[in-house]
Amino acid sequence: MKQHFLFAAAVAALMTCACSVEPIDPVQPGEDGEITVLTAGFAADGEGTRTIRQEDGKVFWSAHDEIDIIRASRTGSTSSKFTSTNTTPAATATFEGRLPSGSSFWALHPYAASANYDGTYLVTQLPNEQQAVAGTFADDLFISAAYFSSDDSSLSFYHVVGGFKFSVTEPGVKKITLTANGGEALAGVIGIKKASGGRPTIQAYGAAQSRIVLKPADGTFEVGKAYYFVTIPSTLESGFSLLFEKEDGSVAYRTTDKSVALQAAHFKTMMEVDKGIEYGKFFSYDVSETSFPKAGGSFTVKVHASMEFHFDCLDDWIWEVSHDGDPLTGEAVYTFKAAPNYGEARTGYVQLCNDSNCYIILVEQEAGSEEEWKTAQFVHHSLGMRFTATWCGYCPIMSETFRMAKSKLGEKFQYACFYSSSSGGNYGFPEINTLANQYEIEGFPTGIVDGRVLIENYSSEYASNLIVQAVQETEANYPTATGIGIDTSLDGDTVSVDVDVYTHLADSYLLTVLLLENNIIGYQADYTNGAHSDFVHNKVVRKALTSVSGDAFTATDPVGVKSFSFTTTVEDEYDPDNLEILVYVQRPFGSQTVIQSGDYGKYYVDNCMSVPVGKYIFPDLK
Repeated sequence: MKQHFLFAAAVAALMTCACSVEPIDPVQPGEDGEITVLTAGFAADGEGTRTIRQEDGKVFWSAHDEIDIIRASRTGSTSSKFTSTNTTPAATATFEGRLPSGSSFWALHPYAASANYDGTYLVTQLPNEQQAVAGTFADDLFISAAYFSSDDSSLSFYHVVGGFKFSVTEPGVKKITLTANGGEALAGVIGIKKASGGRPTIQAYGAAQSRIVLKPADGTFEVGKAYYFVTIPSTLESGFSLLFEKEDGSVAYRTTDKSVALQAAHFKTMMEVDKGIEYGKFFSYDVSETSFPKAGGSFTVKVHASMEFHFDCLDDWIWEVSHDGDPLTGEAVYTFKAAPNYGEARTGYVQLCNDSNCYIILVEQEAGSEEEWKTAQFVHHSLGMRFTATWCGYCPIMSETFRMAKSKLGEKFQYACFYSSSSGGNYGFPEINTLANQYEIEGFPTGIVDGRVLIENYSSEYASNLIVQAVQETEANYPTATGIGIDTSLDGDTVSVDVDVYTHLADSYLLTVLLLENNIIGYQADYTNGAHSDFVHNKVVRKALTSVSGDAFTATDPVGVKSFSFTTTVEDEYDPDNLEILVYVQRPFGSQTVIQSGDYGKYYVDNCMSVPVGKYIFPDLK
């Protein structure tokens, strides 16, 4: 029987976008329709959608170009690839392919396997990482569309994107970043809609980026050559900024606060855009308070730099827990944690090094006592579970959702990612079905918070707020009864884990210990940004050192400590430097009000902690 979900009404009231999931067992569509030949050329206003920009400013179809033909139906979206028969660049080209059944269609260039029609919008992606090609555009950038019926064989395409045309005066520029000062959408998921007069309209549809990074494939921009930023049409009310980066590490900025209107099929010209600005290197950092009580705590280091740098924690009771931001375009914030101290007062060090210097950050902590942990009040940490798969094109949205929730909640929120056993890259977790059945998981991606709140795949900003609400709901309704201490070591290929669970309530509990791996670079399907092989997979569950549902234990005394020891083997494909241990304790609802979004059983997550392999951590105290 499903239990009452306290903020379900708020969820319904705030709902602004459709939930996007894929079934756990994906079905591949079959071929549809008859072989058809279509002719594509100029639109009615004299603008073509061809894909190679000529010296006279016109844009031609390239040889063997590809377009996507998508059935326009509110009952579903079927697409087919059409390939041009021309062998040289041409103003008009014929395309051959299998036309899906139906009466009306969208034609889209460039071809995108992930493009679809949702009943109102033709949905595709303008990437925010773009390849610079002298005098023209990369193949996947200059998006064009045509709407036609099954009676048409000649298509009139329209350009739906615009942007900036520019050149540089300085040699050695390897990357240029365009940023909308007001945060307007420059790239991302776009929706194209049929409009009167023939020209389609366009708008940001889903995940959007206010920054575009442009890099040449062959190393650096050629001086004096024309290049293009391709953007979503919009008005940049507060202007825009440009960051130029050279091979030698020097950088330069140019910014304007004047409003700029970017229109479809038009490019604002700014030749010699870096003329007169000064290139140089810079490095600065700022450290928050680093003197801590015995309970431990966190500190941050903000870095603003144009050169490479790295941190080294010189004591095992201090470690980096997260970082966010960009040191080139603003500040990168690195967060470090000092473990609780149950011995004498101590001093530790973090070293920050750049290309030419190293700087020492001093960390001090007062003395503590082991006996204090037995009666201390514990800080609550919520657990997020993300059910995902490498073949799931919607799953990167929830990956960003969990990242955003982590940035909002900090150490208060820990999470683990359970990959389908059919995932590529050997990421699959064999026991995922046990948890999927327990939490009624019907498709990927799906999230669960504290073993009691379902998180569906809406926009990342919206869904991350749902996670925050779920964490707040746990804290408001369920006092924390346990604290967790973890001590880990790595000897050869063997990981040893000692866990102490401090209990403040005589009750039955479940203990789960997981081995996670971070920073795995591999394939990920992605309907937002396009499938790519360099996706960063974090918090990947590699092994369960207990039953994945939890090993049962009982605390018979109101205040006590239960100790457990585990070992596991590091497989050859794991990176020992990126391994992490996550421990969580489940407690029965008992006489407390049961607040769940589904019938997930009688237990919820009371507390959790995580630590890099080779480090130790004690419970966080209030």
